[in-house]
Amino acid sequence: MKLTTLALMTAFTTLSAQAGMEVIYGKDNRQDIYEVTSSLHKTLAQSTAGMVDVRHFKKSAREGFLDMDFTSTLEEAMNVCPSERFSQQQIAPNCSGFLVGPDTLVTAGHCFKGSQTPESVCKGNAWVFGYEMKSSSHNPTRDIPVANIYTCKEVVAAELNSTMDYAIIKLDRQVVGRKPLTFRNAGKVPNSTSLVVIGHPTGLPTKVSPAGKVTHNTNNTTFSGTLDTFAGNSGSAVFDAQTGMVEGILIQGKTDYIPSKSGNPNTCMIVNSCDENGNSCRAGTQYGSIQHGEVVFRITTIASKIHAALKK
Repeated sequence: MKLTTLALMTAFTTLSAQAGMEVIYGKDNRQDIYEVTSSLHKTLAQSTAGMVDVRHFKKSAREGFLDMDFTSTLEEAMNVCPSERFSQQQIAPNCSGFLVGPDTLVTAGHCFKGSQTPESVCKGNAWVFGYEMKSSSHNPTRDIPVANIYTCKEVVAAELNSTMDYAIIKLDRQVVGRKPLTFRNAGKVPNSTSLVVIGHPTGLPTKVSPAGKVTHNTNNTTFSGTLDTFAGNSGSAVFDAQTGMVEGILIQGKTDYIPSKSGNPNTCMIVNSCDENGNSCRAGTQYGSIQHGEVVFRITTIASKIHAALKK
């Protein structure tokens, strides 16, 4: 899917077309792991992972480690302006996911049901924990512990339609040193809840994005919020920022990037941004399911399916 820059761009374009895109609301709150001060959010991040094409991995010079065989930065792969945040970081994951059991992971359905079958996606991708920046100069594509890389053993369930967008998968072995996350089983996220989302925006190393708020909470299977997320965040866990409980799965959002010179698609791209309520966006007003902000699939909708999978 992503062996070349062109293929990488195609992969993200495909995901964006399936799931919508995402945007910055007010201040860009994305943080690298080494910048995160909340001990809770750091702990939650350890149980999140990125989906990476297995063909990317190669032997490292160090025993017990692997490297990735590409060096595309966000600027190189997506034509993002060098002045934009994180433009010089290496991108890799094409979706995000999170641990709900010792060997069970949840992500967005459109990550598994698109142009390929769920089985082929399962076979062709690995899940990498700890793909993160350990310092401002760290290269996360080098010396990745083999212990952090898991393959997909089985797609337990995957649905993608007008109301459902989730996948539950079994990994090849139990995940070591990372705790399954707690998720809501019933009820709705309160309107006053402060939200945090953790994943891989545009394939970047893990980003923690706090300070989100609920903006629309009446649909049965989804709610909306002001979350700083991008294509690649699809499948990210959206948490109650205070308790750490998973409230849902990030599945859709507003437009990601726009040309730095309006009307000229050949110029480098800048991040689309809106105000803290999801209005006054650089990309203009957008309607439909994303008019209120980023769309989150309620984890309660599939809570019984997750519990059934955990018994397998």
